[in-house]
Amino acid sequence: MASPSEALTAAFDHHRAGRLAEAAALYDRVLDADPGNAQALHLRGLAAVQSGDAAGGAERIGRAAALEPRNAVFRANLGAALRVAGREAEAEAALRAALALDPGQVDAASNLGALLHGQGRHAAAVACLERARTLAPDQASVLINLGVARKDRGELEAALDCLRRAVAVAPDNAEAHWNLAVALLTAGRFEESWREFEWRFRRPGFPPDPVRGTRWTGGEAAGLTLLVHAEQGRGDTLQFARYVPLLAARGARVVLACQPELARLLSGLEGVDAVVPFGGSPPPTDAHCPIMSLPLALGTGGDLLADRVPYLTADPAEVAAWRARLPEARLRVGLVWSGSPANPVDARRSLRLAELAPLAAVPDVAFIGLQKGPAAAEAPPPGMAWTDASAGLGDFADTAALVSALDLVVTVDTAVAHLAGALGRPVWLLNRYDGCWRWMKDGAGSAWYPALRQFRQPEPGAWAPAVAAAAAALRRLAETA
Repeated sequence: MASPSEALTAAFDHHRAGRLAEAAALYDRVLDADPGNAQALHLRGLAAVQSGDAAGGAERIGRAAALEPRNAVFRANLGAALRVAGREAEAEAALRAALALDPGQVDAASNLGALLHGQGRHAAAVACLERARTLAPDQASVLINLGVARKDRGELEAALDCLRRAVAVAPDNAEAHWNLAVALLTAGRFEESWREFEWRFRRPGFPPDPVRGTRWTGGEAAGLTLLVHAEQGRGDTLQFARYVPLLAARGARVVLACQPELARLLSGLEGVDAVVPFGGSPPPTDAHCPIMSLPLALGTGGDLLADRVPYLTADPAEVAAWRARLPEARLRVGLVWSGSPANPVDARRSLRLAELAPLAAVPDVAFIGLQKGPAAAEAPPPGMAWTDASAGLGDFADTAALVSALDLVVTVDTAVAHLAGALGRPVWLLNRYDGCWRWMKDGAGSAWYPALRQFRQPEPGAWAPAVAAAAAALRRLAETA
């Protein structure tokens, strides 16, 4: 029988080779014989985190750190595990403790910077990550974290320098390529971005391409039946649907697979021969293409086809029915104030309906609630002329008809912003400070949707100035309506 020392060595060999289950079993054998073995506890905790059990991993690493309170590596990895487990205050304390024990602890500095960035503490994040880069100039994780933090501060050239360096030192690192793509898109360098954007499928945890078979990556399309399949969120589908007519114009028969709630609306998209909701059985096809890969496959480069907006339309009879039901007012304005709680950035992109109270002060404006989900139950602020239309919105075709009957939509970054933009309807986007790449970083307009106007937070979390600016603009619009 192997000694505890031999078992620990064998476990570590399995661990380094990625055989986490085998490593965990051997670490457990060591700990059965020696429950106070700090190194075995630490490594068993790391294996747990890497296997998806962040809470269990943090508990084990915490026990190891308690046994060796001066061990900076244990503290650093405890902070990383706590961060993954969502215990951010404890994570920050552990990472700062690691740096107090060893100011040269690169991973602690990098993880602390990433944690601060995730909390919107951008200046502190950049300072921490610059410290990490000084310690390890060519560590890819440091360069990626610093590049992302600088991007979200609006320092796009510095961000691109970091991320290009990350790709250079780690050419097979999908996160480096993906974040470079996002920075390029944020900077409006679309032609450069699309090839890097393909690395999304190699990111850890990213859903794999769900369709098997021949992938259409460009070239001759005439005579082919091509399955274009939606990916990621509904807003992504609506945004990239603009490229489908180009594929049809090249002579392809296009079958579009999409989210069920989009199927009825997208069946009217130019060039679509058939729409198959997810879960349905598409007809036989010659090849397939993810919808967000169309710009690269079609070779459109930086052409966002904004001159072809609108590319979606609502049913005229349904639009007329909504118009007849809406209250009389100088302006009828739709509101969406919250996104899906499942989105990792939802806390930063969403607000409460009560925070839109300054809009209610504009006279002779009827506000129409387009909000779906739990937030739809929120009460409007006092004095707001309010109609909740959410019960009548079964799918996006219904929402498209209502949006087409309105004078304006005011929304946070949700699929409704893309819907209104694709319909060519006036839409005002209340945008967080570190907004999504598709809205870029500067300017009040949108390269994707000519009728979209942005009201940005001037600093992280500062919704009040953005809402006040939108309220002032709404007052001016109402006075001229």
